[in-house]
Amino acid sequence: MPSPMNRRQRIGGGKHLSPQPVSSPMSASNIERIFAAAVRHHQAGRLVEAERHYRQVLAVAPRHADSLHLLGVATFQAGRSDLAIELIDQALAVQPDYPEALCNLGNALINLSRLEAAAASYRKALDLAPTYLEPLVNLGNVLESLGRPDEAIDCYRRTIALQPNLSEAHNNLGVALYGQGRVDEAIASYERTLEIDPNFAMALNNLAAAQLARGEPAAALHAVRRSLRTRESDDAKALLVACLSRVRDVGADGGLRFLMMRALSEAWGRPDQLARVCISLISLDPEIAGCVRRAVQARPQPLPGKVLFGDRGLAAVTADQLLIALLDAAPVVDVDMERFLTMARRVLLDVAGDAAPTPEGIAFHSALARQCFINEYVFAVSEDELRAAEALRESLSAALDTGEPVPASWLLAVATYFPLQTVKQWPRLLERPWPDHIGSLLTQQLHEPAEERRLAAALRRLTEIDDRVSLAVQSQYEENPYPRWVKLPCAKEADCIESYLRQTFPMAAFAPAPAAGRTEILVAGCGTGQHPIRTAQQFNKARVLAVDLSRNSLAYAARKARELGLSSIEFAQADLLKLGAFDRRFDVIEASGVLHHLEDPWTGWRTLLSLLKPGGFMLLGLYSVSARRNVARLREFVAGRGYGSTAGEIRRCRQELMDMDGGGRSAHSAPSDMFSISGCRDLLFHVQEKCLTLAEIELFLRENNLTFIGFEIASDVLHAYRSRFPDDRAATDLARWQAFEDENPDTFAGMYQFWTQKRAR
Repeated sequence: MPSPMNRRQRIGGGKHLSPQPVSSPMSASNIERIFAAAVRHHQAGRLVEAERHYRQVLAVAPRHADSLHLLGVATFQAGRSDLAIELIDQALAVQPDYPEALCNLGNALINLSRLEAAAASYRKALDLAPTYLEPLVNLGNVLESLGRPDEAIDCYRRTIALQPNLSEAHNNLGVALYGQGRVDEAIASYERTLEIDPNFAMALNNLAAAQLARGEPAAALHAVRRSLRTRESDDAKALLVACLSRVRDVGADGGLRFLMMRALSEAWGRPDQLARVCISLISLDPEIAGCVRRAVQARPQPLPGKVLFGDRGLAAVTADQLLIALLDAAPVVDVDMERFLTMARRVLLDVAGDAAPTPEGIAFHSALARQCFINEYVFAVSEDELRAAEALRESLSAALDTGEPVPASWLLAVATYFPLQTVKQWPRLLERPWPDHIGSLLTQQLHEPAEERRLAAALRRLTEIDDRVSLAVQSQYEENPYPRWVKLPCAKEADCIESYLRQTFPMAAFAPAPAAGRTEILVAGCGTGQHPIRTAQQFNKARVLAVDLSRNSLAYAARKARELGLSSIEFAQADLLKLGAFDRRFDVIEASGVLHHLEDPWTGWRTLLSLLKPGGFMLLGLYSVSARRNVARLREFVAGRGYGSTAGEIRRCRQELMDMDGGGRSAHSAPSDMFSISGCRDLLFHVQEKCLTLAEIELFLRENNLTFIGFEIASDVLHAYRSRFPDDRAATDLARWQAFEDENPDTFAGMYQFWTQKRAR
């Protein structure tokens, strides 16, 4: 999707005019003394004291325009915008030709999303003071938010003409130009901003986003790292992840390694976005590279530990904290690294109980066990290895039953082959003391699944599920909830859905959202919760209903929502095909990655439309025929070989695919879904999948009175499209997008992810 740009708004109290003459027992000099004290408190940030002094003046001089105005500013700064507007309006009633008050009135109106009124207030200020910069800059910001970028650009250019070295104006001009797809001009504006103020972190972020759009991830990475050194922000962290997910060669950079560690542990982005670049950095370590090389060369024969790990033994890998952080965060999406880890698991099984492991060895082995649980034990396993693992599990269970000591290495080795809940006496594991690092493993494999079972039992069921295809899809996701994710970045908060769409699609034409109370959002087919959690964080005043066929998926989602402290999401089991009888209507509906798993996607889409209010918005995610062509070939291969969808058959199938080269089948460049059981099943073994074309989607939009707003797509793809079709600056012509996809068939490799609006009849 397009990277959000950031503007800096100028907000201030303005200069102070002379108070109006008053007739009161208090002398004018005393009024001025108290007023001056109020201003000093205000400037020092002591808002309570400032407010007390302003009110002291107003008690004897109720028409003191400056006190009314600045009391309004103080209340605005304290978060009371309604009262601020009332007070500033009183000041303007006393003194209508007060540009500073008009400017601050506009600021308060913006805070209540009254953008047209704010624009009118700024214009009045500028009529009185045409060279007053603050309302000019803020008017540009408001006009851009209202979808009038040409007028916004004019405001910023007027500001620059008045004050050429005002960095905010150059930055905001860049934002407006970027929104129009004029990426080169935007970059020039950001570069000029940084000439004036080299440490302007917001401009560095905007420059990085624009460079990403121009297909220059290495330059963007340099800019965003400068930004992080200047001031850490969520925008900079998200941009770092976006850069690293696209850059090809990161080189041996210790500073970047440290940032990657933080990005994984603090969830600067989705860990799967960072997995490949993490593996690139890890593989630069000569000892680990040697381990991986020896495992790949020896395969399928296992190696003893002293050969696999080299002269230093297990210490060759235990010291790499980035490797351990990756194992704990996301599936390892690299064939060679997987083969090394598979062989390392076998070595640790063979030596389990031989000697007490070191703390570093426990940390690595525990992380490997957590990795195996995350990828649902997708690693290949031979028959003799499986028998040995099963025997160790029986020994562990017997020791728990009799109360005998259990070596930590037994527990860890078993957990790398089976979930600990399959140990017969697993509750007794929680009664024993264990070394550090094993606690997180017990939480992952025992506490969290137990919580999910409790949550699943309490879930509300909204509809029956009796459709043949729905039952088959439900069965798949009950067995394999997808995806099994660990961490998510916190979504950037938006004022409202319309504000988000205006920022994301600044040139798109759509009607203002209907006035309403609390926003009602439906997430249909919510899976394991990534979509409703992101939505609830983004629109934190909304009420979200998230439904899915799979109770196990919903329980996973509910647990993660609780973990993140979200209480605005209601999870419930339902078949969206049966929701037509539901008596609730929604302002926003999200259905990403669900309709193409119906027997007839169009019927499902119409059902959801019946629940959408007129003027409401819908986010859809649908598979592309063109982008899924290689997946279709792989599915034909799988079907031709007669593979079933059990975990064992999925393991055998993917190993065969991983051994094949050419023909688009090499797993070294395979989708990340290939590296977990649920992901591989969703990708290659799904019980129901139907891919669509843009021509079919456009016809449906036209027949159902829907406005196409835009694709959520990578900024470099959007830039390439606009370069190919410069007349479609809004990027909403689906016929041209079809032509673009024909020329670039992998454009929508994920999905067609797009927003529409239901027109009010």
